[in-house]
Amino acid sequence: MSVSGLTAAQSRKKVVFSDAVTATVRQTVEALLSEWNLFADPAAPVQVDVLAGGANNINLKVIADSSTWALKLCDPIGVRFGVDRRSSIQAQQDAARVGLAPRIRASKLPEGHFMSEFVCGTTLRPEIIRDEGLAPRLAATLRKLHQVGTTCRDFSLFEDIRTFMRGADAAGGKRPNDFDGMYRLVCRLEELLLQADAPRGFGHNDPVPQNFIAASGCIYLVDFDYSGITWTAVDLACATSQALMTDDEVEGFLRAYDPDLDDGQRARVEVLRFVNTLREVAWAAMAEPILQTQTTLMDGWSYQWHADNNLKLAQEMLKKRSFESLATEAVKVRPGALF
Repeated sequence: MSVSGLTAAQSRKKVVFSDAVTATVRQTVEALLSEWNLFADPAAPVQVDVLAGGANNINLKVIADSSTWALKLCDPIGVRFGVDRRSSIQAQQDAARVGLAPRIRASKLPEGHFMSEFVCGTTLRPEIIRDEGLAPRLAATLRKLHQVGTTCRDFSLFEDIRTFMRGADAAGGKRPNDFDGMYRLVCRLEELLLQADAPRGFGHNDPVPQNFIAASGCIYLVDFDYSGITWTAVDLACATSQALMTDDEVEGFLRAYDPDLDDGQRARVEVLRFVNTLREVAWAAMAEPILQTQTTLMDGWSYQWHADNNLKLAQEMLKKRSFESLATEAVKVRPGALF
């Protein structure tokens, strides 16, 4: 294959990698850049460095033609984690169409690799959301996303838990002692919620704080691996639990999304917060034995910390209110409710 008169071997010499990029990753990057032939001046150097994060992926920063791009290399192991690469690319393209995600410049299927705009901004953490008063803007971002038309897949929070539990068992991961008892409650909730006619829409379904980037007056979403059509309350449950919001902060967040907030909506989000914490525990139990040597983690973060933190959240939720009363309230859907 030639690139503007250069052979592939010649073009590879122009890619400058940081020491953190492994030999295997270098080969993949060189092959993709040669295949995509994106840059105006093939003789100009391309700089590539590693970005932190991305459990099922390797994220890289690419600088070329005086522009900066994010290159996501997807591990085939993502399929074991319930990721649909074609759907996740479609989801990001649909979100980018309305300014909610970085625009994808090139992609490769079925592998799922893609290069998108690099958003230079602040990757959010719970303390940043709280200190800078960003919760209403996050709620507005999710509400806008939920109204976007998409052709990506359907999604089930409950099926995710089952996928991760099977994966953890196969990989030798350890579930906490009281996980199975909590999971029985999750199954009961699934049965009840499937009978309710709760609003559905295009969900991100993994809106942890680090998947929001605040930049230039906008908030962007990244990492659409788990995106799909589901109950709109799922994103609100995930976002509020993983941002460690207090009861008052959750109330403000939900009211920012739907000013006509009612008790059925509160209960629906609360039970799905519980379900999502169990999902995160199951994911960490699967991820640690499989990914702990493959991923560049953020400072101060570990799979065990993530599992412990979410298990504690689940335990606290069960102490606050009876499961039966919450479940009974959660299936009540007001006409016109947004989630």
